[in-house]
Amino acid sequence: MKADNITMPDIKVQNIFGRCITSFLELSGDVPPAIETLVNDAVVRLMDSDMIIEDTYAPMAELQAPRVTQPLPSFSQTEFIDEMTDKVRTDGFGPHFHQIIGLFGSIMLGLCATDKQREQVDQWLEQGHFGHFMMTDSGGPTLSQWQTALTPTDDDELKLTVNKKWVIEGQKLGFSMVVCQQKGRPFPVTVLLSPEKSAELQSTACGGSFLDGKLQLGDVKGESTVTKAEFLSKGGLGSVNRFLTMVRPRFVKSLMHHLLWLHDHNRVVLDEADRASIDFILNMANWCNAQNEFSIHSVDRVLALKFTSNELLQSLVIKGAVPAITDQRDLLGFGKMEGSSYRCLLEIYSKFKRSRR
Repeated sequence: MKADNITMPDIKVQNIFGRCITSFLELSGDVPPAIETLVNDAVVRLMDSDMIIEDTYAPMAELQAPRVTQPLPSFSQTEFIDEMTDKVRTDGFGPHFHQIIGLFGSIMLGLCATDKQREQVDQWLEQGHFGHFMMTDSGGPTLSQWQTALTPTDDDELKLTVNKKWVIEGQKLGFSMVVCQQKGRPFPVTVLLSPEKSAELQSTACGGSFLDGKLQLGDVKGESTVTKAEFLSKGGLGSVNRFLTMVRPRFVKSLMHHLLWLHDHNRVVLDEADRASIDFILNMANWCNAQNEFSIHSVDRVLALKFTSNELLQSLVIKGAVPAITDQRDLLGFGKMEGSSYRCLLEIYSKFKRSRR
């Protein structure tokens, strides 16, 4: 290509920005061409105004080996989770979804809760109460927009205002882990609410069910009075990142096994490229699960994995490979749960941006 007798280099936007994702995918092995195309095209679709207008369009920096690593904690629950994710291959996600999510919650409490709080939760579980993790806020995606917030009162207590949506089984509350904002804190705070306090909140079912009627989401609103003793504060933000490092690959693995189960039951049509993509995603999920150290790259590599899973699910719907509208809705919905593609890309890109050459 020439303009005014000057030869222009053949550089494509998708090849620059796609490196945010493929740099991490390559850590587990060679990236299939179908995955690289899928990722690169998706990244261009998801670029926001800041990326388009303010980026230098310079190549992304190469990944550097982390200078600091720490051992990841081990949990006996991961063995049971891995058994459940394997069962998804033969049964579908529906029969095992709640047990897998419940075990995820158990790991989170192991990382973030005190011994006394874990004892309380064990008692509630023995009484038959379901645990709910409330993250998505009605106010918007960023912490400053959240309507779920803690406000100090005249005493040592705080008022918790709750306005959460799309909570797993949120229409029938047991005990709750509510992620909220607190003025002056740059990071969210998680509060553990007892079944009694959770019952004071208003909850309603939201939308239709998923996974052949096995999963329902709900919206939760209301107010409660809490103390700092109810904060899940052990470990801080680092514990949350370690939690996501351990659970996201297992969630993605369950989704890929669910896709294969749908294929076995003639509910999705997979071509050779789709199967190669699923095999790669499963391989990377297993590779992530096998890592026993936490580093600066740990969160980003599982974000890249979730991004790729999201885009594969969406691509199958777009090209008409999923006949039933209920299955289409399931796959699109799971492309948002545990990290939408935009949020995954934005988190990774923000780190690459700081080290551009």
